[in-house]
Amino acid sequence: MKPEPLFYVEREQRVVAGPYDLVQMAGLLRRKIITGETMTRLDGEEGWKPFSWQPQFVVACEMPPDAVSARVDQLDEEARAAASGPIPLPSREAVMKLAGLAVGGFLAAGGAYLMARLDETTGYCLLCAGIAAVLVAAGVIWASVLDEDFRTLALVCFVPFGGAYYFITRFWQYFPWFCLRYIGAAVALGAVAGLTAHSR
Repeated sequence: MKPEPLFYVEREQRVVAGPYDLVQMAGLLRRKIITGETMTRLDGEEGWKPFSWQPQFVVACEMPPDAVSARVDQLDEEARAAASGPIPLPSREAVMKLAGLAVGGFLAAGGAYLMARLDETTGYCLLCAGIAAVLVAAGVIWASVLDEDFRTLALVCFVPFGGAYYFITRFWQYFPWFCLRYIGAAVALGAVAGLTAHSR
């Protein structure tokens, strides 16, 4: 019996994910995590090509949503083994990104405070810009959440702490928008503090 094909997927910044079986690839297509133009490689082969060029692409497009992956049990077992092991430490890159976000927020708040304290008009402009950044980031984040499947939406909207779990497990996917959101909030708070100090 011919083994089921497994695919590797090239994600952003040339990060390779996988392997995924055809049912999983169909799920990624439905959730628009990948497209027909996403570069893929069959397990055991060297060449990369768009998923739409793979012979299995048509099968994945026509696969029903209730199809069950043959690798679910294996992945569940791997997840249980990982959960029972030691808690992994964050990578150096992750720590640097989080530290950069914290420092950037502090500097943005301090700069907005000083400018708003010196000039009221600039302060109101910074306040509006900060609020706009927060709203745009929140809108993009929730637009992405609404693009998920029904079970994920139910988890985020109706399960206590489900939203926290969802965003923690996808933190780096949303990291640029989290940066915009929290830097915008820092600018807005700094502007409010500066305007308050200016009016005294």
